[in-house]
Amino acid sequence: MATKKTEEQEWELHTEKKIQAAFRLYDKDNKGTVSEDEVQYIMRYLNVYPTEMAMVNLIKQEMQDDEPTTYVTYDRLKTVMLRLLKTKQWEPDAEDILIQAFKTLDTDNLGYIEWDKIKELLTTKGEAPFRNAEIDAFQRVAVDMETGRVYYEDYVAAAVEGD
Repeated sequence: MATKKTEEQEWELHTEKKIQAAFRLYDKDNKGTVSEDEVQYIMRYLNVYPTEMAMVNLIKQEMQDDEPTTYVTYDRLKTVMLRLLKTKQWEPDAEDILIQAFKTLDTDNLGYIEWDKIKELLTTKGEAPFRNAEIDAFQRVAVDMETGRVYYEDYVAAAVEGD
């Protein structure tokens, strides 16, 4: 029994260090706070991928102090992130599921999807459209700039490797 507790304590210590490192990337003024808009990037950096609605309705409210501000403290973020990482809530999808999702869009089985088609879907479909910053970030890593295409098997392999 003591071994399990020790393993759990080691996991928590290791995970806290990862959370703190991610937080520091966005706490540019070293004030112990980050903008609530940056929380989603920290979460994704830590491989937690909540829906946009979950970000707005659950997570940001839980991370806010009693008096809502546009900033989130490290302690609040750490508490929520430890829980989410421990429960494995909103883990990224497996490689085969991601490729199958892209293949659903690739009706001609070409191995790629034109960027314009993906951009239209990202801005018009789903619970909440993607923001311009998210679209730009995705475009930078997913689109072959010479062809304007997303070769999805290459993209998924790189994304999964980055985890």
